This record gives sequence, structure tokens and C-alpha cells, in this order.
Amino acid sequence: MYADGKIMFDAGDFPTDLTGSWKYTEHMKDTDGVEYANLYVQNQTISECAPEYLRDDWARVSSKLKAFSRACALSRVDMTGNCIYDVVPERFLADMCEVKNQITSHVLSNYEKPQRYRFLLKTCQLLESISNRRLHIDRRELEVIRQANDVPATAALAAAAPYIRYNQFGTKTGRLTTVPSSFPILTMKKEYRRVVLPDNDKFIELDFNGAEARVVLGILGKTQPDYDIHQYHMDSVFPTGTTRSQAKTAFFAWLYGAKTKEIQKYTPELEKVYDKEAILDKCWDGKQVVTEYRRRILCPDAHHALNYVVQATAAELTILQALKIKHFLDSRQTKTQIACLIHDAVVLDFSNEDEKYLPEINKLMSSTNFGTFKINTSEGLNLGQLRDIK
Repeated sequence: MYADGKIMFDAGDFPTDLTGSWKYTEHMKDTDGVEYANLYVQNQTISECAPEYLRDDWARVSSKLKAFSRACALSRVDMTGNCIYDVVPERFLADMCEVKNQITSHVLSNYEKPQRYRFLLKTCQLLESISNRRLHIDRRELEVIRQANDVPATAALAAAAPYIRYNQFGTKTGRLTTVPSSFPILTMKKEYRRVVLPDNDKFIELDFNGAEARVVLGILGKTQPDYDIHQYHMDSVFPTGTTRSQAKTAFFAWLYGAKTKEIQKYTPELEKVYDKEAILDKCWDGKQVVTEYRRRILCPDAHHALNYVVQATAAELTILQALKIKHFLDSRQTKTQIACLIHDAVVLDFSNEDEKYLPEINKLMSSTNFGTFKINTSEGLNLGQLRDIK
């Protein structure tokens, strides 16, 4: 902690009257009334929002910090077990923190506070809690992957830090990305997730069934089917004999603008259920998209506007459900914790002693402001081999 020109390493010494900081960390979770500047600027970096008179100072301290990081790498210092702040001179730390404080003060004084600030902060706190959980990696399974001659995958997983660190502002639509060098949970092959083991008894994955299709139904105010969404399409849209795989592929191709002859033959029936124009009239003014959750995305064309509406709403709905589940788990002080978010799914590191809570957790996940979504629930002793459970 740096405040009033002093660096403090003991949490007991931290002041209680702080007003602002650049970014939330879990050290701050019991500190009320602090505004976080990075949530004001969102996808801008601290370099980009620094005022002109501080840019040279920030470039100087940033360059020094990179030099220290390179020195640690060359010296083979294990940075998964050490903090960079423990291996750089305290005099430099004070200099860097003072510049950062001044930039933070500038942002908080000159940028407008986002209307969705509370949601952004709650999301940041959730992602920060996930990022501080060290992954339990099965090294034997890594060796199996290596022996299968998938050298790039093995090298990437072995080199990645055993932490999932998300970038909250990595995409226009709010879909999460992971930062470089952290564990690539969102982009790795699904079968390779088996290298991740739970700290408790098992993983439980709660996954929306057809999230994007259900979001469209919800925006249009239609009733959610209480069974598989693609079976629903087979029953109500596609001709007899269409397989689930064909129905799934054709629906998403149509939704996101494909105009092949194969897709066009289904268009009249699909448009009876899913009125794209009604969604655009509701959420797009010709210049920007405004989602049900008040996310604003600049967009001058209708094709991308529909994509942005659906993808942004589905992404933020997943985060909202995860926040509800986290509050439930925290309030009951369970051993079970949220392990990670993977696209439209919330993954729990689950303790068997919390089995009695699973029906309530499922209900929290399925209950949305667009109606009750069907949830696919699965469990497994590693993250790559999950089986469906009722």
C-alpha cells in the first residue's frame, strides 16, 4: 500500500480513509468508499489516460519496472512465488507509486463515473478472487500431452502461470479474455482441461443451454422452452429428419447473417420465431447498440449490431449469474468456490459437504430476467472430463 508518501507492507498499517486507487485488489476488499480509476477508463491503459505533464514520468518508471522484470527473468527468479515489488528497490517503488497516484487522481477528477460502475466493480472483484486461486495442475497429464507430440500445447501450458487472470475489458462485447502468460482456460483445447484438478472434491460446471438463442427469445419477450433449445428448433422450425447438429449449425449461421441457399430455405420459419428487426429497433439507433444491461457499443451497421446485442447480453448475463452464486456461497461460508468462468458456463470447485446447496445454486443460475433458462449441469474429477448429472 502506498499513501501519503509512505509504502506499507503490513495490512495492519493500512489507512482506513482511502479515497482512490488505480485498480481493485483483494487487499482492498474490506475498504469502503474507494473509487477505482481503471473502471472509469475501462479499456484504456494507464499510459493512455495519463495527462501530458505526467507521461514522461510514467514512461520512465514503466521502463525501469520492465528492466527489473527482465533481470528477474534472466536470473530465473520464480515470479509465481515472488512479487515483483519484493525484488525491486523501495526507493523506486515510492517513485513509481507517486506517479501512479497522480495519474489516478487526474482520472478520478476529470473522467465521468460510469453509470454501470457498481456492476463493473462487482465483476472486477469476482475476477480478482478467481485470479488469486492457484490452479492445481496435474503434471502427469501434461506429460501425457507431451508424449502425444502436441509440443506447442505442452509448451504453452507448462510456461503459463498457474493462475487464471482475466481481462475484464478485452472485448467490445464484454466477453472475457485472459491476459498473456496466465493459464489459457478460454482458448485451450477442451480435452486438455483435464490437466486442471480441483482443490476440493470435484468440479461442477453450470452451463446455459443455448445461451444466445435464449437471450434472443428473452429480448423479444417470448417464453423460454424448458428443454433443449436445439430440440425446440427441431420441433418448431426445421423439417422432420433434421438432426440436432444440423439444426444447431443452421440456426447460428442464420442468426449471424449467413445467406447461403441452404440457410435461406429455413429463413421464413426462423423469422416467425426470431424477429431480428424487432431486436434492432429496440437496441440499436443506427450509431450505437444499447443492451438490456446498458452496455453501449459504437456500431454503424445492422449486421454487427445484432451480433453485439446478442453476444454482449449473453456474456454479461453469465457474469451476473456468477455474481449471484458467489454471494450465495460467501454468505454461507462454504468450502465450494467459483473456480472459473468459461464462456457461458460457471465452474465450481465443489466440496461434497455442500451437496445440499446444489439445487439452490442451480436455481440461481437458471433464474434470469429473461425467464428460466435450462441449465446443463456436469461434474468430474478434472476439468476436462465432466459427465452430465441431473
